[in-house]
Amino acid sequence: MPLPNTERLLSTIHVLRAPDGCPWDRKQTLATAAHHLHDESAELLEAALGGDLDHVREELGDLLFMVCFVAEILGETTRGGFDDVAALADAKLVRRHPHVFGGAAAGDAGESQQRWNEVKAQEKRAKGLDPDRESLLKDLPAATAPLHQAHRYQKDAAQVGFDWPDLEGVREKIREELAELDEAVAAGDAPAMEHEVGDLLFSVANLARRLDVAPDVALRRANARFRTRFHAVEAAFGGDRDRLAAASLDELEAAWQAAKSAERGGA
Repeated sequence: MPLPNTERLLSTIHVLRAPDGCPWDRKQTLATAAHHLHDESAELLEAALGGDLDHVREELGDLLFMVCFVAEILGETTRGGFDDVAALADAKLVRRHPHVFGGAAAGDAGESQQRWNEVKAQEKRAKGLDPDRESLLKDLPAATAPLHQAHRYQKDAAQVGFDWPDLEGVREKIREELAELDEAVAAGDAPAMEHEVGDLLFSVANLARRLDVAPDVALRRANARFRTRFHAVEAAFGGDRDRLAAASLDELEAAWQAAKSAERGGA
């Protein structure tokens, strides 16, 4: 049975979707609501990266609302709803964790993932599908961030050993891609430059994977650092764009370094 606050949230959403409820909430469809859910998940990630726990709690609440909201719309169509969705999720978790809820064993995260994949394959066979004939590369939504897509593809391919044996192999690949990019730049070949930049980014994403770093999260943090530091550079020139544009590169660099030094712990 849902917890009191969850039950209250579900009741509120039901009222919002009622004939005399909110016009905006009533006009939402599964597709539009799912789109809003995607937006809320992005805002939650941003809050989590910022480290403000109150903001995380707020955004997590918004995301929970959208999950329940989508389940409400689904229930109107299928006579199911949040409880059925929760039951399906719970059953899948128990089924795919035989090392926790069954007799299987898993000594580390790698073995745990292996157990999950084994059960997932069994589920596909039960549906008449042959997981051994499917591509190892997961089908990802078109909206998936390219860096995350690269990370997933490389992780999937590594399951059958299509991977560098050590970190130095990845670093050498990055050096190789940089050299090829230099050749494309020297030749002034625009299509080749795009091609080689793509290969370079793909290789850097692979390096991140080998270091157990999520490349999209790392880039988000780098973007946030740049934004904060550049705001400090602007402030150093009084927020005056003309002064900023007239400053020398040495002056801009000095302001940038001052911004870095002002950060706790530096970078």
